[in-house]
Amino acid sequence: MGAGRTAGLIFLGYLMAATPAAAAANDQTLYEGDSIYHHITIREDGGERCMIFGRQRDLRQTCIDLAKPDISVFEYSAMMFAGFLFRPDAKKVCLIGLGGGYIPTVFRMHLPKVRLQTVEVDPLVDKLARKYFAFAVPANQALAIDDGRQFLKKSRERYDQIWLDAFNSDYIPAHMTTKEFLQLAKSRLNDGGIVIQNLFCDNKLYDAQIATFQTVFAKVFVFEGQRSGSCIIVASDRPACEPAELRKQAEKWGGKIGRIDLLAESGKCRVSLILKNAPILTDDFNPANLLLMQKK
Repeated sequence: MGAGRTAGLIFLGYLMAATPAAAAANDQTLYEGDSIYHHITIREDGGERCMIFGRQRDLRQTCIDLAKPDISVFEYSAMMFAGFLFRPDAKKVCLIGLGGGYIPTVFRMHLPKVRLQTVEVDPLVDKLARKYFAFAVPANQALAIDDGRQFLKKSRERYDQIWLDAFNSDYIPAHMTTKEFLQLAKSRLNDGGIVIQNLFCDNKLYDAQIATFQTVFAKVFVFEGQRSGSCIIVASDRPACEPAELRKQAEKWGGKIGRIDLLAESGKCRVSLILKNAPILTDDFNPANLLLMQKK
């Protein structure tokens, strides 16, 4: 057997042996532990790094593409940025829920003139976001370690937008679903301000949240995911436009925020239906997590 053929067979054998190991190396747990609020896992697979809350590893809450950190791995986050079009002149935004810091990263990279206040209840989430997701707080952003409702209650700041991204697929912080909380959030908005909230739309909590929003805000819109079970609620007393005008608004922005296609996302929005039979969530009556588990 010639030397070249021998070398080729050795190299082929090396590839056959190395490929499974390389695949395994691409799917790894970087961190797993408990905070006072969550069981948290950081996993990396195929160039995506994800923070997972709870013990169901298929329920990823926040992920970042390591090569393209501004790409929206999840449909819901792209729809949240499309909600931005209802108040595109926003100068101050409050984000409740940090996760791996994807949303602040997009603000840092593509919306540097917007002042972003992030609120995160869990100090370990902040620590892990900095260590594993390159999260940082630039000069035009701020981070408060606090409960979102308590932060809004104590603060007298007013915002053009308030984003609620503290909910995941198997647990809801119920005290941030109620009519009283939404009234508090509304009181911290500037004139024409909006509240944006992410939810899953295949359960009875989704209907209850829409009905609760409708008791507080004059206009309630929904983005319905086309490739996921995610939905976004956008509420305002005086939004800059209606859903039919979103595409035109997106075109004024050049159609994109970074890698987020606003034109595509704007087509997922509509005026929400009036849900007369859905329960209104209040501080005295709030089966939010029970409704979350009940499919429609």
